[in-house]
Amino acid sequence: METSKEQDAGATLAARFIAVARDYARPRRCNVEMLVRFDATPVHVSVREGRVVDAAVAARPLDSWDFAFSADAGTWRRFWEAVPAPGWHDIFALSKRGALRIDGNLQPLMANLQFVKDMLALGREAAPGAHPSPEKQPRDDRRAGQ
Repeated sequence: METSKEQDAGATLAARFIAVARDYARPRRCNVEMLVRFDATPVHVSVREGRVVDAAVAARPLDSWDFAFSADAGTWRRFWEAVPAPGWHDIFALSKRGALRIDGNLQPLMANLQFVKDMLALGREAAPGAHPSPEKQPRDDRRAGQ
């Protein structure tokens, strides 16, 4: 049974994920319903045409989804470190070590794998002291030595 401290940690991580996921979009035809569970806090994410159209704590216990990811707060914290340690850097590495459970229909997950992996890693950008992703860093196109 989870303590209230663990539930609070899950709710805090869920809120952080919702805040960054709501603006996530890629030019990809991705239409999925997914559930991301942070300890006991489930977040339902709806994606239409490559854009997150809704991300919120699941209000109903029987929301339908295509696939789900479930992990404790400690796992999500380690996954969201600016540079995660080996074995904590990828959803399949987490699954292999037993820290993350993947449920549901794997076909839509595998068909949209890069989209989903990038979206789940958004928490790294929201982490205090995290470095911005390469996409968001200003480019310096000047050649060295000129």
